[in-house]
Amino acid sequence: MPAWKRVYLLVAIGLLLPPGAWGFGPGAKGYAGSEKCRKCHEEIYIQWKRTPHANMLRDAKKNPDAMAAKDFSGVPFKKEDVWWTIGSHWIQKYLTFIDNDYYVLPKYWNLVNNDWEPYSIFNWRERPYTIYCDGCHTTGFDPETKSFHEPSIGCEACHGPGEKHAATGAAADIVNPEKLSKERWDMVCEACHTDGKDTKAGGQFPFPARYRPGEDLTKYFTDFFAPKPKSKKWYWGTMDYKERHRMFLFWQSKFYSTARACDVCGFDRGITVKDERYMSRDEYCGTCHGKIYKFASVHSHHDSRTVRCIDCHTPQGTSGGQRYSIHDHKFDFSGPELPCVECHEEKDIRGKKAENHDFHFSRVKTPGSLTLEQACARCHPDKGIPEILKDWKPGAK
Repeated sequence: MPAWKRVYLLVAIGLLLPPGAWGFGPGAKGYAGSEKCRKCHEEIYIQWKRTPHANMLRDAKKNPDAMAAKDFSGVPFKKEDVWWTIGSHWIQKYLTFIDNDYYVLPKYWNLVNNDWEPYSIFNWRERPYTIYCDGCHTTGFDPETKSFHEPSIGCEACHGPGEKHAATGAAADIVNPEKLSKERWDMVCEACHTDGKDTKAGGQFPFPARYRPGEDLTKYFTDFFAPKPKSKKWYWGTMDYKERHRMFLFWQSKFYSTARACDVCGFDRGITVKDERYMSRDEYCGTCHGKIYKFASVHSHHDSRTVRCIDCHTPQGTSGGQRYSIHDHKFDFSGPELPCVECHEEKDIRGKKAENHDFHFSRVKTPGSLTLEQACARCHPDKGIPEILKDWKPGAK
């Protein structure tokens, strides 16, 4: 179907459907959706469904429980004005529908403090969500119709369009990031976790419209925006791909920071955080698992000052052994050790005092998935672990 017919079709559908349906479908060609992936990859689907990526954009009309905020008495809009929720970890923003487009409402909910953030975006009506955000918060975004195939960051956001793979089952018909070069693998993440302007859709989007995993990101993205505060030491002004990769490394280094923010819109953990510091690994786990973190000693049967979450919940290594998988929800964001040459060639640092780049990464000593018995046996090899655990396992009588 010609592009102009697709646009007219979408407009006609939009006039017949309620406002909440606008912006959803048909999206870009070739996408199947995560539900389709589930038919063959049930376990991975269930693991992905728990992640913040899977819950980035949710339909508040179909799923009212997705809305964390309950009291709307102190904000300049009503609960009924919310069509979609954005975010599920640190803060939650809300989308409303005005003049056939979506806009982020000018107050957002701090999920950590369980309260509204004291903030107002004065130009919020000047930033339509379909232009500024949809490309990274949805899967299968079509820049021509400004529609998407699937809300949130689904399977195909990292693996590319999967309609053909779903039909054939052939490995050659889907992108496996593990089989990409390190540079192309990183580009999959850098497409949304670095900033710039698109070069294939008129330069109107702050994300690489039309980019697909496995492709060369540099062909879809302009030079990125000005460096973020406190990050100037990471940039040399060369504006090549290495410069963009440094931006990605800087973003990675903030995973455990209390003040990390989205590279494009500047919001992630709220504006009430005044002093930046680096959380412990257990504190980071506690940002999702607050109840368990509060009673960590009861949960683990160990003193929380001596036993950490990742001592029992070890990450699962990929078959190559160099990267970690979040699919089984037993993860650590430390990742592989980063060599200095990621940012510096030998000639650049020889004879000079290199700056401390505060990566805050640490190696995971056991890059493999362990059973509960194996995790305990690492520290208690001489104990009768199965006997000890028989009354402790969840569901045991």
